[in-house]
Amino acid sequence: MLPSTLDDAALEEILASVRRRFSLKPKVAIAGFGKAGKSSLFNAIYGEAVAAVSMKTDQTTEAQTLERFGIDFTDTPGMGTGRFSFEQVAETGVFDGQHVVLHVLNGVSAISAEDERLHAAIERSKARRITLVNKADLLEERERAEFAESACERLGLGRQEVLFVSAKRGDNLPELVQRIAELLPEAMQDAFIGQQIANLQLKERRVRALVYAKAAVSAGVALAPLPGADIFFITPIQLAMVAAVGHFHGVEVDRTRALELLATMGAGVGFRESARQLVKLIPGYGSVVSAGIAFAGTVALGEAANAWFKSRMKLDPAVVREVFKDTAERARREFAERGEASSPSLVRKAEALRAGFEKGELSREELERLLVIAEDGED
Repeated sequence: MLPSTLDDAALEEILASVRRRFSLKPKVAIAGFGKAGKSSLFNAIYGEAVAAVSMKTDQTTEAQTLERFGIDFTDTPGMGTGRFSFEQVAETGVFDGQHVVLHVLNGVSAISAEDERLHAAIERSKARRITLVNKADLLEERERAEFAESACERLGLGRQEVLFVSAKRGDNLPELVQRIAELLPEAMQDAFIGQQIANLQLKERRVRALVYAKAAVSAGVALAPLPGADIFFITPIQLAMVAAVGHFHGVEVDRTRALELLATMGAGVGFRESARQLVKLIPGYGSVVSAGIAFAGTVALGEAANAWFKSRMKLDPAVVREVFKDTAERARREFAERGEASSPSLVRKAEALRAGFEKGELSREELERLLVIAEDGED
C-alpha cells in the first residue's frame, strides 16, 4: 500500500522535473540599426523597461542579455552610429548561438545597403530569422505596401516574411510572439511562452492544452485501472500540472505553494489526501474514481491553479473554490459527451504503461514518472 501522501523525495523529484523543463534557455536576439526602435521592441516583448530607451542612437552601448526565469533576450547595439560599425556587431559572432534573431527595420527610413548587409549576416548564421518593420503606426497603408515591396526586392523576401509591428502601440506583437515560439526548439517553447506578456491568449491556450492533456492521462489511468488506488497514480500527474501552470505565470511552485493552493481550496495538508478531498467536490463522486471524475477533477484543479497563479496568489479563496466546482461540472459533462475521444492517444499511452507495469517491465516509480510526463511526448 502506498502512503497517503507523497514523500518528500517523490514530491521534490516531480517539482524538479517541471523546473528543469522551464529552465531551458531560448535565446532571442534583436538586431537593427540606430533609431529602429529595437530597445522599445525589446521592452514590449519582455514586459519591463529593461533596455535603455533614448532618442540617442548610441544609447545601447553593448549587447545586453537579460535573464529572467531562465530566458535570455539579447538586445544588440544600434549599428551605423558613430560608436558602432557593422563589423563591431554583426561580424563578431553575436548571432551565433541564438535560436531566433529579430531583424528590425525602421519603417520611416528607406532600406539601406547596410540593412542588406545585416540581413545577409543573419542569413549566414545558424539562427532562425524574423524580419520586422517597426513604427508601423506612423505609416499609411500605401506606405506600408511600398515598404513591403522594397523589402521583398532588396532583401529577397516573400511578402509573408515581412511583419509590420509597432512597439509603441503593440500592433502585431501577439503575431510576433507566435512566430518566435514556432521557430524555437519545441522543448523551449513553454519557457518562452510563459515569460512573454505580449500574447496572453497564446499563454492561456498553452495552459489549457496542458491541463486537458493531463486530464486525459488521468482518465486513462481510471479507464485502465492500475494495481492499487487510482488516486495514488493520478495525484503525481496533477502535481506536475499545478507546478507547470505556476511556471507559465512566472511562479516557481515549491512544496509550500502547491499545498497553499490546496489549502485555499479547503483541502487537507498532504497532496494525496487533498486530492481525495477535492474529488468529493465533484458532482457524481462515488467511492471509486471513474474516468469522468478523474478527468473532471484534473481539469478543475488546473483551471483553479491557473486563476490562482495568474492573480499572484491573491484571489479570494471562495472564488478559487467556485472556479473548481464550476469547472468540474462542465468538464464532467464534456467527458460524458466525448469520453475517450477527447484524447485517445494519451488514453492508449496510459493503458500501455499499465500493461508494462503488470508485466514487470516498469517499476512503480518508473510508471509514476512516465505518467507525469505523458503529455510531453517523451519516451
